[in-house]
Amino acid sequence: MGYDKDCLFCGIVKGKEESVKVWENEEFLCIKNKYPKAPTHVLVMPKDHIKKQDVGVGGKDDGFWGKMMAAVFEVVKKLGLSRTGYELVNLGAGYNHFEHEHMHIKGGYKEAPQ
Repeated sequence: MGYDKDCLFCGIVKGKEESVKVWENEEFLCIKNKYPKAPTHVLVMPKDHIKKQDVGVGGKDDGFWGKMMAAVFEVVKKLGLSRTGYELVNLGAGYNHFEHEHMHIKGGYKEAPQ
């Protein structure tokens, strides 16, 4: 498994950093966002240290995004957001605080987000 000792998300995956786990499978982990921007705000990340630039536009295509979206939709269902609405956010390389690939799932709004 790819690991970066200086990566916060790798530390979370290894249990070395505090987090609230929501869901996981063999390849992905979902945690509550420490600084939520919505009533429900979680992060889905690969357990391996996969850099955004390696799987973003122009990166390799080894089926990563199909697996990532399957994990995201499992979390959406688990949280009941498939009935109430949700927003997916993925920031491209350069617009993020962490290079470890991850997807934000936000929901629980009374109205559609602006």
